Amino acid sequence: MATEAKLRTRLTDERLFFMGMAAAMAIVTFVGFAPTYYLAGSYAPRAPALTPTVHLHGALCTGWILFLMLQTGLIAAGRRDVHRVAGIAGVAIAVAVVATGLFVAIHSHRRVHTAVTDGTMADPYVFFVFPVTAASIFALFVGLGLLNRRRPDYHKRLMILATASMIGPALARIVGRTTTIIPSAIGALILINLFIAALAVHDIRTRGRLHPATLWGGGFLLVSEPLRVAIGFSEPWRAFARMVMS
Repeated sequence: MATEAKLRTRLTDERLFFMGMAAAMAIVTFVGFAPTYYLAGSYAPRAPALTPTVHLHGALCTGWILFLMLQTGLIAAGRRDVHRVAGIAGVAIAVAVVATGLFVAIHSHRRVHTAVTDGTMADPYVFFVFPVTAASIFALFVGLGLLNRRRPDYHKRLMILATASMIGPALARIVGRTTTIIPSAIGALILINLFIAALAVHDIRTRGRLHPATLWGGGFLLVSEPLRVAIGFSEPWRAFARMVMS
């Protein structure tokens, strides 16, 4: 009986934790994009005009965040049957998020290459590495999550890591509005680590060790961060970006 009660407590804690992670990511997304998307009407003097494709991408990203909250809520409510059916819609949303995200990154007109920005973080050919790698890592983790859908402990951690990689732009906007000490893209990568750390702390507290998905997935994200910066500033990448974005 004691073992059964401990298992129920662990399952409850697990479900509450992942619901909390999904809610935290939703809050970050809203706060990050409130001035330029969600509440753009209230920031009319500063809000940039958005193209239909950017609107579509924003709606799809919002849909993914809401989908994550729905799915964690369904598991907490014990509705695995509905969770599995809803997962089909999640696949479609994820594919559309990646496709529109890459399209927006390639056709971005908000960043202009000049002699002043050349070779800096403001250089669109340097910055291009961030949306491309974010979309790629999101796709990778969602794909791995789908492959592990019959292993719930792996599946939910991979989906959290996928979403953590996706909310980088929201975090970058928060950093850009609060400090000028570090570039917003770098600050976003640093803040993503807080979600990895929360996952690691949860694993150690509830399992006594890191879950393999947290260890390898979180480790991959950590290692990728300095690599993104190094790749972005490399001449081969900048040449590739010039070709793709021209």
